[in-house]
Amino acid sequence: MQRNFLPDWFTHPTKRRARRVNRRVRAFYLSRALTRQRLALWGGALLVGLAGVVLTWGSKLASVGTQAAYALSPWWMLVWTPLMFMLSLLIVQVCAPGAAGGGIAQTIATLERRGAFLRERFLTFRVAVVKVLATLTGISAGGTFGYEGPIIQIGAALTHSLGRRLGIHSENAIRTTILAGGAASVAAAFNTPLAGIVFAIEEMGRSFEPRASGIILTAVILAGLITMAAFGNYDYFGTTAIHFRALGGSQLAAVLLTGVICGAFGALAARAMLAVSTGSRSRLLAWRGRQPMLFAAVCGVLIALIGIATHGESFGTGYNEAHRIVTGNAQGLEWFGIVKLFTMLVSQISGVTGGVLAPSLAIGAGFGYDIGRLLPEVHPQAMALLGMVGFFAGFSRSPLTGLVVVMEMTESPSMIVPLMVTALIASGVSRQFNRKSLYEAQAQLLLSALVPPPATRKDN
Repeated sequence: MQRNFLPDWFTHPTKRRARRVNRRVRAFYLSRALTRQRLALWGGALLVGLAGVVLTWGSKLASVGTQAAYALSPWWMLVWTPLMFMLSLLIVQVCAPGAAGGGIAQTIATLERRGAFLRERFLTFRVAVVKVLATLTGISAGGTFGYEGPIIQIGAALTHSLGRRLGIHSENAIRTTILAGGAASVAAAFNTPLAGIVFAIEEMGRSFEPRASGIILTAVILAGLITMAAFGNYDYFGTTAIHFRALGGSQLAAVLLTGVICGAFGALAARAMLAVSTGSRSRLLAWRGRQPMLFAAVCGVLIALIGIATHGESFGTGYNEAHRIVTGNAQGLEWFGIVKLFTMLVSQISGVTGGVLAPSLAIGAGFGYDIGRLLPEVHPQAMALLGMVGFFAGFSRSPLTGLVVVMEMTESPSMIVPLMVTALIASGVSRQFNRKSLYEAQAQLLLSALVPPPATRKDN
């Protein structure tokens, strides 16, 4: 055994000083890394808020463009809609193929460790810009698209790109920046910061780091403040002060019927979308792969024909129609939910970039209104809110996110419990149809299609 001949007065103070210096050096580098992460998240959140402002104004202008084209002549839509579908597809194919798709599944895929290399495909500044242009072009075509899904990928791309520029390379830090960008995007899109946090936990919960919750919350608040500064404290689909009586008789039947019917239709819609998602094997997808422009044009013609048949009611996101239903002006919107569901599926099958979060809420409002016609004792506006949360929960399997968004629309505390019960029933019914949620299943298909086996990656 080696003997230490140095006296204690020399050894111990030196060791203590060395440990002290080591702690200071580690704290210095950790603080620098944390500062870079905070700069990336907070700077990215500001960019996400600005992106939300651009997309909100842009989608309104795009809708005005659709209305102007329809006003010239309803038959003009047979040219306008397929033309804009093809233009949106061309923008993506030429400028950034990673901007294709709804955006949520792509973001979830990049959070997986085996999909880390997809970040350079889906989460770049170029992809974010192209995604904005392609989404607004698709909305202007009159397709049933929303920007609330694409903005999640846009937000994640902005925070991730900024983080890379600031030198963030830690895997946990990178995933935190992606999560924060997605959560801040939901807050900016719906003007509901709480929905952003809930969505991050529900849809991307496996990658959610509780230790980073404070940083993510700050990013969500910053993005929300930007949109509030631009548009004020607005409610996405309007508000209603309708009261819901105690759960008994007609009220109980309303909750049960809405939960079961909306949950089932939402689950079937999710299954239909999954059947034509990237990575699935279907004849429609094979045709779309061979002739994407022709396929998009055919889908555009079909959307235009439905729009002409419905006197223009089926064009667009469905925001105006849902707002009318929620605020008690739903005359002429019978069967709107069924028609809008079909146009949403056709729009998504076309391969054009666009989201489905807002359209799914609009479809739910239509379903709730139609179910309410069977129960005249229950107020139609209350049924619309139940339908929104029910279809959203059945379609996306994110009942809490839908609940938070819809709760912002009611000024009546008596609606909260019925909304919760409806969301729970719809989510349970949806689980009987689909084992995984839509976005989780889409992300898995995407990873299977784009991520090569381990041996292949090693050879490359």
